[in-house]
Amino acid sequence: MLLASLLLPVAAAELGPVTAQDTLWSLAKAARGDAPFSMYQVIIALQQKNPRAFIGDNVHHVQAGAVLTIPTAAEIAAIDVESARQKVEADEQRWRALQKNPRAGYKIAAKSGQGHSARATQRLIQQAVLVRPTVATTVVAAQPAVPATPAAMPAPRSPVPANTNHRQAIAPAPRHWTDRLQSDSTFGLDSRWYAKKGLQQQAQSNFSASLLQEWYWQSANETDSFTFSPYFRIDQRDSERHLIDLRQAFWLRVGSGWELKLGVDQVFWGVTESQHLVDVINQTDLVDSIDGESKLGQPMLQYNLFGDWGTLQTFILPYFRERTFAGADGRLRLPLALLPDEALYQSDRKQQHVDWALRYAKQIDQLDLAWSYFQGTSREPGLVPLGNSGFYTPYYPQMKQVGLEGQWIVDSWIWKLESIYRDYQQSPLGHFYAATAGFEYSMVGVMDTDYDLGWLLEYQYDSRGLAATGPGQRDIFLGTRLAWNDEAGTELLFGFVQDLDDSGSRSGMLEASTRYNNNLRLRLDAWFFQTQRPDQPIWWFRRDDYIQLGIDYYF
Repeated sequence: MLLASLLLPVAAAELGPVTAQDTLWSLAKAARGDAPFSMYQVIIALQQKNPRAFIGDNVHHVQAGAVLTIPTAAEIAAIDVESARQKVEADEQRWRALQKNPRAGYKIAAKSGQGHSARATQRLIQQAVLVRPTVATTVVAAQPAVPATPAAMPAPRSPVPANTNHRQAIAPAPRHWTDRLQSDSTFGLDSRWYAKKGLQQQAQSNFSASLLQEWYWQSANETDSFTFSPYFRIDQRDSERHLIDLRQAFWLRVGSGWELKLGVDQVFWGVTESQHLVDVINQTDLVDSIDGESKLGQPMLQYNLFGDWGTLQTFILPYFRERTFAGADGRLRLPLALLPDEALYQSDRKQQHVDWALRYAKQIDQLDLAWSYFQGTSREPGLVPLGNSGFYTPYYPQMKQVGLEGQWIVDSWIWKLESIYRDYQQSPLGHFYAATAGFEYSMVGVMDTDYDLGWLLEYQYDSRGLAATGPGQRDIFLGTRLAWNDEAGTELLFGFVQDLDDSGSRSGMLEASTRYNNNLRLRLDAWFFQTQRPDQPIWWFRRDDYIQLGIDYYF
């Protein structure tokens, strides 16, 4: 029966018409079925599949009466879980700000009701109904959908039954451009404790604070939008962690089958969990997170074409961002005296060298493929000595990179692949191959509970061996992901990497988060590093095991 359901044309399945009794949670749950995709993935896939059904590009603002086409499994799986979570939570903040903004002239009629989730025991979504002149909309404003583990294709679901018995609140449409301006802020506090003092006797604890401010504006006809997101960080001990950055500052024009973006943005490529080899557009904010997931904003001109033939993305990158490095008082650093402000470049245009990239993505039944090409300044620097001064500085060579990403969904399995071929042009660094391949197996409703449990296994290979600039030359990653599916959105990810050539070398990580209320999110992160061999890349981090507690306040 399961195999038969997978062969059904789910792309043609529909939900709706949407009524006031429906919630964002219930719609996404119906689209997901019993397949353990992340709810974040399903929500964003629904929006991308039905862009005209979501007012103002906000997932919490759904038109009443809309009929939603259910995205295919490949379309859902292609959504990055973390990016989707950030989008859902950011839209929630924007909608909350819109409710508080008297200039918008909206009078929201809140309405309680239960969602149609088979597993959720509490109502996760608050509803309101908003009607503009000539346009009736159902507004879903709530806590973010609870994440689950990505896995197999959902079977087609029955349409959500129509229900026209709902209250409406009449309000005038926005008249001034400021009425379409939305704002939200995230203030973060992080406290990190290390098990030992650093190799250079650095302190065992440090405290940092950050602020992410986001403004979003969309034109009345919804073809143009502008996003502006400055980011600020200050650290107790390491001045190199102080940062003022533009994470996003771009204008977006959307047409029929195309998009044009100009400004600063963050672009994420990749499908594997343990590392993202193909992700080369943005520079890594290394001092923020050792796993390389944190990125600096990248100036770009991006043009996207969409069609049944696939998606083609073109990037022109006119300015280069240098990598962040820990200072003398920082942790997770090499025992070298670095002068990152004296960086050297292979190109005589230095940071003004114009890089470019292409990425083509295509979904073929249960298979999601993407090919990418990048040419320009390497985001990953080497370190070279500055004469006989005893100091070292980053060196950024020119490179060409061809990348391949793939995901294949088979029942509760997702098979994943990332591979690259990189050629450092006219450089002694030469060329190399690298790949990460593996699977994620997901169990929905473990032992008839609300919990979703996922198991991950990935093999990491780098043809450079111990000459590689990071771990993953011939290593195995094992991990597990647990989603509580509770109102707080509680989730946990644990994994470790074992070197297959050295049984004594390994590293591990833990990520967990939960919501305390609508405005507070609690985070727990931890890393450990073990090796006895000085030729291992993690040798210099062997005293940097740490645990970090964080709080995010949304306002």
